[in-house]
Amino acid sequence: DDDDDDDSYSESPFASIGAAATSTTPSFDGRDPFFTGDQNSPPQWAFEGEDDAEMTNQEKDETVYATKKSFNETLEEMAEVAQSVGIMEGWTKNKRVIKGKNQKFVPWRNDDFGGDFVFDDVVEALKLYKELHGNFDDIEEDGFVVPEPVGESLRLSPFELAAMDDDGPEELNDIDGPWSESEDEDEMESKFSVVASSDWPEHLAGMKLGQIVSRIREGGLEVKHLPERKARLDEIGFDWGDPKRFVDVPFEKAMCALYAYFMVRGDTFVKADFVMPNEQPWPKALAGYELGKEVQRLRELQNFLEAYHPVKMSLLRMVDFAFFPELALPLDPNADDVNMEHLYVETFGHPLYHLSTVPLGLPERMMADGPNGPPEKLSSWYNYEYVREYYERPGALTDVADWMRDIGFHQLAHEHEQEYGKSHYRQLFLLREQLERKEITQEVWDREIDRIKDEVMSEFENWKGGYTGHQVISDGEYDYSTDEETYYYQTLEIGSNSGSQYSSVVNQPMMRSQSRDVIEEQVAEISFGDDE
Repeated sequence: DDDDDDDSYSESPFASIGAAATSTTPSFDGRDPFFTGDQNSPPQWAFEGEDDAEMTNQEKDETVYATKKSFNETLEEMAEVAQSVGIMEGWTKNKRVIKGKNQKFVPWRNDDFGGDFVFDDVVEALKLYKELHGNFDDIEEDGFVVPEPVGESLRLSPFELAAMDDDGPEELNDIDGPWSESEDEDEMESKFSVVASSDWPEHLAGMKLGQIVSRIREGGLEVKHLPERKARLDEIGFDWGDPKRFVDVPFEKAMCALYAYFMVRGDTFVKADFVMPNEQPWPKALAGYELGKEVQRLRELQNFLEAYHPVKMSLLRMVDFAFFPELALPLDPNADDVNMEHLYVETFGHPLYHLSTVPLGLPERMMADGPNGPPEKLSSWYNYEYVREYYERPGALTDVADWMRDIGFHQLAHEHEQEYGKSHYRQLFLLREQLERKEITQEVWDREIDRIKDEVMSEFENWKGGYTGHQVISDGEYDYSTDEETYYYQTLEIGSNSGSQYSSVVNQPMMRSQSRDVIEEQVAEISFGDDE
């Protein structure tokens, strides 16, 4: 029947083939896919793939049994790893390690303490220096530089360590190290030794502390100018040095600003109210800096800079800095104004020292007594007592003060009269003025005239009798105690009789040119033939 046919059909061997034809899953249909074109990959034969497996095994064997790397290659790989993590920066030409470091944040301001050092580092270094040395007396003269720490400065590179090790690899002989074949062990150790100290921390190594202290004391760095910084150094007992050296303008900062102004504007005629702009092309680090006020102050300090800071003056001249002498202050603002007479004394010496004939022994006496002030000032060597005997003449109406006043030195004449009193001539002159202004009566005038006359005669009589208060120094000058003709013939007679240099104790005239002695000498007779 039909049902049995259906069952038999479903159970037949070809039922699966029909099902496969209707199924989406590929199955073998009795045909080779290579020939039908249904094969997606090339055919694989039984012996194919064996060579690839062999090659893979050989590569593994090469990896396992590779040749060892050289010492130099190993060091280079280690260096690459160290550089990648920041432990080192690189090699020197002698294969010394350049140690890596953490980058320090340096504030954007016009401070230059060298390298990456900031003011906090300077304070720390100064504090430690005082603990080690007790004071700051020699820090400038020694040019002190913070030493390297012992651990770092004496650490050698692997090349150097291996070279000094007898058990090092033989191939080190071919390495270009910081030594030569002719150097022995002692020479190598001396080459590797450096200045080092265990007292100083690593982060301060290399700081030129002596130079920084000098710049702080002179006002180059902006430290004493800022109250907060000055207070920090005062806390550690910092020695600010000679106040005469200090410039109250932060010179290095002002110099940078001046250079920028010169490059932008082409001159240094800075107005008093000029402030550094915060725009291109002006430097941002100096934005807001009141350059005009600093330039005004530098012009006031012209005499101070010329006297104590010639290097700073040279730097200012390099940018054609313009000084105005009328703005320059004296070196000592509290001192009186120097008039022309005092300036003459400091330049040429006191006019009373302009002697044509210097008394014997006077220079030695002056050097023995020493100056009465700073030795570099000519006025410190002036003392009227040294030349008093040369100028004074008993019985004279005038004295050196009248002579100095006559040639224009009124201030010097006034100072001399305050010390030694007025001459008789000056007293008469002033009394005459008082009489004309009716400040004194005729009776007072007559009485003063008699007093002056008595003083003049008394001095003259004492001198004539040999009772003068001073021993007169003579060099053959005119003697007013005799008339001119008698004095002249006496000089000739003494010169012809003695044949030696004339010397006697006589007085010399007041404010006269030096006269010359005329001495008659014997002349040998010359004969050109027989006179008989």
